[in-house]
Amino acid sequence: MTIYLYVKTHNKTGLKYLGKTTMSNPHAYKGSGSIWKLHLKEHGADYSTEIIRECKTNQELNYWGRYYSNLWKVSESPEWANRIPETGGGGNHTEERKELFRQQQLGRKKAARTDTHKQNLSKSCKGVPKPRSKEHQEVWNESAKRNWATNTKRKEQIRALGKSSKGRKHSQETLDKKSKAMKEYWAIKQAQALQHDYKPVQIQGS
Repeated sequence: MTIYLYVKTHNKTGLKYLGKTTMSNPHAYKGSGSIWKLHLKEHGADYSTEIIRECKTNQELNYWGRYYSNLWKVSESPEWANRIPETGGGGNHTEERKELFRQQQLGRKKAARTDTHKQNLSKSCKGVPKPRSKEHQEVWNESAKRNWATNTKRKEQIRALGKSSKGRKHSQETLDKKSKAMKEYWAIKQAQALQHDYKPVQIQGS
């Protein structure tokens, strides 16, 4: 059995992923990394594949996987989508192992993105924004609710702003601009709601 150790590079953003597969056609295999798969979902499955090793045993894969992981610092560099070094062991870790990874990540600063990486990401995001999936929107809504519930400082800032604006009169031009902006905002929200069959969330107290 041949185990392919590969590097996949997204053709639009330049993000890379180090992985392995036993499929007979490793170029057709998309990869299994969670960050990499989310990136493909967001930017499209437009990538190229380079086979860097053809291993015959798991021990050989483990050796070369660790070698290239350390050489390119794949779990630390923002140019790579790997959460952990590629050792051939997959992502099924014990709770103790997961906690170890979490502790290792705390306080660690990632290297700044290169100008080329920033430009590629910018190019891939230009044009009409891609609408969120229903699942993505539900997760985002729950996150927004939790953040609002715990963000006391933000609530105080909004209340203070409201008090400072009380009694202030705006010109008709300003009122027209605000009205137009709100109409455009809710038109976009309504279009997204119709496309994904969900209702825009209204956060209580906002």
